[in-house]
Amino acid sequence: MRSVRVCVLGSGSSGNCLWVEAGETRALIDCGLPMRETRRRCLEAGLPFKELTDVFLTHEHADHSSAAGILARKLGVRVHATRGTWRALRDPPPPSLRHTVRADAPIELGDLTVTPIAIPHDVDEPVAYRFSDGSASGAVVTDLGCAPPPLWRALRRLDLLVLEMNHDLRMLVEGPYPWSLKRRIRGDHGHLSNEQGAKLLARVLHDGLRHVVLAHLSEHNNTEKHARHAAEAVLDRSKARLCVASQARPLDPVVIGPHRPRQLALFA
Repeated sequence: MRSVRVCVLGSGSSGNCLWVEAGETRALIDCGLPMRETRRRCLEAGLPFKELTDVFLTHEHADHSSAAGILARKLGVRVHATRGTWRALRDPPPPSLRHTVRADAPIELGDLTVTPIAIPHDVDEPVAYRFSDGSASGAVVTDLGCAPPPLWRALRRLDLLVLEMNHDLRMLVEGPYPWSLKRRIRGDHGHLSNEQGAKLLARVLHDGLRHVVLAHLSEHNNTEKHARHAAEAVLDRSKARLCVASQARPLDPVVIGPHRPRQLALFA
């Protein structure tokens, strides 16, 4: 039976990284942790770091892309990114390992298909990613200031969703950040608040959604309690398992597959 294995290795302003594999394809979506720390977390989660084949970048900010060059040079992995990300990336991989993606154009890598989805953020050509083996599907949606209709339409019928809930609006407004930064975070090209994330979750919720991971929580402007409260109000009677990604450690891997009655591994 075909299946997809997913593990959130870390999420937050200090580094974002998610493992996804299907068949012989083993990929990272974002690589904002140092390579040594990525390796350590993969070993902790029981993932074959040395068998990594691909990296997909959502955008060029260091907490999402800092290890792209070294992973390519050390492991020979292919790195996928939009033209806008390539133009801005500080440490790009060798040209032979660079692969350019564009929104809504699927990339087929063996059993795994990865589809970039355009999102609004304050960089050139940022994307979220949807991934599938043809039977099960998931998506990583972080670093966006709002959720326009084309985005939530692209996220329908997921089995797993990794979703940004960056800040509690009141904590942000009353917090220590300068007003210019607060305005950027709150803007349509900034980051999703708990309320905005909950609204997007409500848009894509369906009976088959089995895993929801809240991601990219601000250390200064949010708490796990605030984010959970917003998501739980939407999920209510849903059977989806809810958890919050950590900046400090990986979550336990989960396996999603067709008509699977229960998960093979639990989130921590």
